[in-house]
Amino acid sequence: MEDNRYSFNSNDLLYKVFRYRKPLFIITAIGFIAAVIVSFCITPLYKSTVVVFPAPSLSTSQELIATRDAAKKESIFGEDKETEQILQVLNSDELRSKMIAKYDLWNHYDIDSANVSHPLDKMLKKFKKRISFNRTEYSAVEISVLDVNPNTAAEMANDIASLIDTIMNNMEKRRSTNAYAIVQHEYDAKVEQQKMFEDSLRTIMEKGVFDFESQSEEYCKAYANAVVSGNSKGAEKIKEQMDTLAKYGSTYISLRDFLFNEKEQLSLLNQKLKEAQVDASATLTHYFVVNKALPSDKKAKPRRMIIVLVSTVATFAFAFVALIFIELVKDFRRREEELQQA
Repeated sequence: MEDNRYSFNSNDLLYKVFRYRKPLFIITAIGFIAAVIVSFCITPLYKSTVVVFPAPSLSTSQELIATRDAAKKESIFGEDKETEQILQVLNSDELRSKMIAKYDLWNHYDIDSANVSHPLDKMLKKFKKRISFNRTEYSAVEISVLDVNPNTAAEMANDIASLIDTIMNNMEKRRSTNAYAIVQHEYDAKVEQQKMFEDSLRTIMEKGVFDFESQSEEYCKAYANAVVSGNSKGAEKIKEQMDTLAKYGSTYISLRDFLFNEKEQLSLLNQKLKEAQVDASATLTHYFVVNKALPSDKKAKPRRMIIVLVSTVATFAFAFVALIFIELVKDFRRREEELQQA
């Protein structure tokens, strides 16, 4: 029984290529010419890059007025956590909005927000395509900008780097300002409370209670000597002073000990107030610039040679597959016709 199934041997590829060399050459040449034309029609883009290292994530007060042990770090550069924080800020909506507004990217990227469907989505895609942020193998952050103008690409890259401090400091300011207000309120309340207790202690001291322990000991000795010597008037006067001491002594001790503890707490609170004031008023950088962006004198995109090469190979492959497919279709039809005639 005759086997009418079609079989294709891979060894026939070179034969097929040789057989269809003319149409393959023509189609591939057309694809090559079209790729060259298209590659030269693509607007060239220039790339500028900024590389920054994160700074340690210490507050301003820790950097400036904290003790040496508290602020000691093994390196002046930040670690993975700080790198991730910078990347998060770079990908924030706030930074993107500031760049869009400053460089009027709607017009710069030729996006008509009034007449284009989903303009914001198009802007986000364009922004991510032209501006990228990557982490390097040394835990630094690379900011890359592609633009038709090399000067604009460099300016945008440097401005994005400067916005890191702007955005992070604004976030820290909001928090530190609230913290400073809270600490200031607690400090003022503590000072007022201490003043009130000091006034109470002063009133007791005006009644003759200066040092309960030593006065008690001296009064007891003096009273005993007055009684033994028969000095009744002196003993009576000393007894009055002892009664006053007994009446206000416990209050004196409580106020004295309380004020001693309160002064220690007030000292600690005063240190916190200074730190909060520094955090609310001063700022420190969150990164160190390793490489500043400069205008490029060589285009980064398009890579015309790669475009032409890939397009030419793809055209050849598509044409070859298409010719093989056409041959298969013709062969199947011929076999069907032979079967019908038989």
